[in-house]
Amino acid sequence: MVITITVAILIIPIIFGSWLGLRSIPTSWLATSNAFSGAFLFAVTVFLWIPELGSIEPVKDLPWGIWIVLGYFLQFALDSRSKGLEHGHIHSQDPNPWPAYLGLIIHSVVEGIPLFRLDEGEMISFAISLAVHNLPISALLTFWLLQCNIKKRKIILALFGFSLAAPAGALASTLLLPSNIVGLEGFIGGLVVGIFLHVSSTILFELQKDHRMPSKLWAIVILGLISGFLLSQGVHNNHIH
Repeated sequence: MVITITVAILIIPIIFGSWLGLRSIPTSWLATSNAFSGAFLFAVTVFLWIPELGSIEPVKDLPWGIWIVLGYFLQFALDSRSKGLEHGHIHSQDPNPWPAYLGLIIHSVVEGIPLFRLDEGEMISFAISLAVHNLPISALLTFWLLQCNIKKRKIILALFGFSLAAPAGALASTLLLPSNIVGLEGFIGGLVVGIFLHVSSTILFELQKDHRMPSKLWAIVILGLISGFLLSQGVHNNHIH
């Protein structure tokens, strides 16, 4: 039941984002949604996932911080393929948008790896984190593929593939990686924390124009930080009880 709810939390925002992407996306909406998602993802990473990672006993001579660095630079490398779709870049018409789409799929698959390994409360919280992150991405991806003159049937198939990427990563991780592998939790957790830190900090950095950010975006960022903090506290309180 919890897995069903988790998958629904992942897929429904992508469907809604795709519907938005079929319309003309105002630049102001994109900036606002990215500001919230970037701040929310950053807050959840700092207040929830890093402390959770800190509770894992590290493998001798191989601290999980190494995997954070690996995840950070893995996302750095993926950016060259996805062209920054995961942090709100709109591109002009591209004769072949599929390499960027593939980079986005890889990004989403890796993000989903820990999902089904978490307890129920953490699983829902992780799914919410990905959902907030993926809503503006799905809108942007749909809009961009339309700008690239891709047929709507192919766009629907592409969004269907995107909606399944994170659950596929979670399922593959559960089936292919035995839970008794030494240091596996630290490896997976560190990898995803590194990716989240890269994506969220890049989104927030790109909100600034000439090292300034409008007051409206500051308000959205603060709202995103508070929302991420409250979600994190809810998970921590459930652990205590």
